[in-house]
Amino acid sequence: MNLLFLVGRSLFLPISIIIERLEYFRTSYRRRKFFALATKLKAIRVGGRLSIEMPKSLLEDVCDEDQFECLDSMGYPMPSINGMVLVNTFEETFGDLYDEGVWSELSKNVSSRISRNVVSLASFNGETRYFACTGFFIEWNGCTSILTSASLVRKSGDRSKIVENLRIEVLLPNKKRTEGTLEHCNLHYNVAIVSVKDFRALCPANLHHEQESVCEDVLAVGRCFESDILMAASGHLVGWSGTLDCRMLRYANFKITKAGIGGPLIDFDGRYVGINFFDDIVGTPFLSCTVILHVLSRFDEERTINKVGNGDTSSGVLDWTMTGDRSVRPNSWPVPKPFWCHPDDLPRNETRTRHKYGYYNGQKFKYMC
Repeated sequence: MNLLFLVGRSLFLPISIIIERLEYFRTSYRRRKFFALATKLKAIRVGGRLSIEMPKSLLEDVCDEDQFECLDSMGYPMPSINGMVLVNTFEETFGDLYDEGVWSELSKNVSSRISRNVVSLASFNGETRYFACTGFFIEWNGCTSILTSASLVRKSGDRSKIVENLRIEVLLPNKKRTEGTLEHCNLHYNVAIVSVKDFRALCPANLHHEQESVCEDVLAVGRCFESDILMAASGHLVGWSGTLDCRMLRYANFKITKAGIGGPLIDFDGRYVGINFFDDIVGTPFLSCTVILHVLSRFDEERTINKVGNGDTSSGVLDWTMTGDRSVRPNSWPVPKPFWCHPDDLPRNETRTRHKYGYYNGQKFKYMC
């Protein structure tokens, strides 16, 4: 779409950005908001040609929780036109699949224990999937529960609230699906506890004895909800800081996908190091077992679902934080939204990623996996 004719050249907005914006703005209110934000577009010269730069602040302004009005049952925006690729899905894998690559560096006993302990979870608003992530069984409060990410129920765009009445499904290691119940969540440290009935976890993580010094070489484990693919990426711990707010995070020098959020970080002897989160810019952030145990101790005191760390006190200061955490507002835990993209606009490292196909209203479409 041509925007401006200047000195023999036309400034234009590429078709990929137009289609992406159209998916976001379907109401008259959003059209007006978009045109107001479009005044922030800047013309730049690239290789002798004039093009359009879209500031990051513009993207943040338009990407709110209601950006997709029409979602399919998997929670993805409807396909727009043929040839587009859906990116930032929960089906995108990372690292090595089970029994391949880094898995061969583990003993049979360790890899078997991991495979029998790691699960995948999804939350649903009615029949539409809201979020999907990984979790793992832990011994806690005299029973076996699933430790996972509070992003499973967090209200998108609001760091201090959960979505009420979501239905949770858990994909168990035996490939069966069962109903999960949210027992506790901490939005500030992004930790949640989910329980399931009538399933006996054979190898739950005992975090209380996992606080000894561990090897710097670690692997992050994740499980996809739809495909039941178990995967792991390996590397070592680093002293980096990333883009997330939480002051208690540490980092490993490899990246996972959204599917690995809430999964365990484990050393090569099978000891649990922490719980993984997602940073779209650098490495893999995680909370250590020491921090997790502090959060769990708070859950022990409450006995009910508790949105601690939500910053709703009249003073605006968090109701509780760990020693050394001087936060005065809830941490933000952003997760990239799925969107349709032209293959030519994919980042170079994603153009080699495998694709899977799905159908919507009889139309075949492609998504990253």
